[in-house]
Amino acid sequence: MTNYVRPAQPFGRTVGAEIARQAQQHAHPAVAPRRDEAALATLLRARQRGDAQRQEPWVRRAPEAPPKPPHADVIGQLADRLVPPALWALVEPLIPPAKVRRQGGGRGRVADRAVFTAIVFVLSSGCAWRHLPATFGVTVPTVHRRFQEWTDAGLWPRLRRAALEHPSPESEWLRLVLDAAERRAARAAG
Repeated sequence: MTNYVRPAQPFGRTVGAEIARQAQQHAHPAVAPRRDEAALATLLRARQRGDAQRQEPWVRRAPEAPPKPPHADVIGQLADRLVPPALWALVEPLIPPAKVRRQGGGRGRVADRAVFTAIVFVLSSGCAWRHLPATFGVTVPTVHRRFQEWTDAGLWPRLRRAALEHPSPESEWLRLVLDAAERRAARAAG
């Protein structure tokens, strides 16, 4: 006498068949539910979650929104205090336009306001460029390079003239930032 061994079925078919059998049993009110029904339901849910998370290479998916940094709300509040909207309205038109890359390509340019806020943080705190917190969302080389570009383009003297022509509650804060910017630029040049 030969014992016949059934070949193993794939996992999904086994669970699906077991759930279908369980559903048929429960369709009849006289049959009591089995104790392992909860375990099978949990197993099926885990399998379905796994299928939903699996990425097929041929399916194009919409990009997910990048996660917010852990201290994004604190940095947002700090940015509003460092560069209030009224100050930004004075600064924005004076920022020189970005140079057009002849060869094209490259990464997108970081927003001027984010870079200006990071520059104001470095200038007002007196810290080194390398100590700029990453939570600002701008890299240190980008901030330093943009500071150099704007210094070479004469942004700081133009901002000083604009602050004198249009006095506002932020003028004193802007004057302190400009003094620090000119000291940094002079130190770098000399």
